[in-house]
Amino acid sequence: MPTIDPGAALRDWLNARDVRRWQRRRTLPLILERAYWTAYEYQQDLGRLQRFRYRVISTRVQGAYPDLWPNVTVAGPRMVRARAGKRAVLYRVTYELPEHAE
Repeated sequence: MPTIDPGAALRDWLNARDVRRWQRRRTLPLILERAYWTAYEYQQDLGRLQRFRYRVISTRVQGAYPDLWPNVTVAGPRMVRARAGKRAVLYRVTYELPEHAE
């Protein structure tokens, strides 16, 4: 069962807010770069951006790396250790509006 990520809702809301703001101001960027922590966030934003005719021109998926968690004890902080079992993947995606493609 996947763990719940409370930050995912906030990140999705911020991405949606940016799109609403650009739409209201009629200033959609020609090239747009986004970073996502999960495939779910990527799919949510992809659908939103495709409604404005954005297309993906570059996708990079960084491999999983251990999440670092400080080992804090009563005596004070210790060395930072990798917490086993928790992994994060980062998607970096570049979009562009097709009418501005070269």
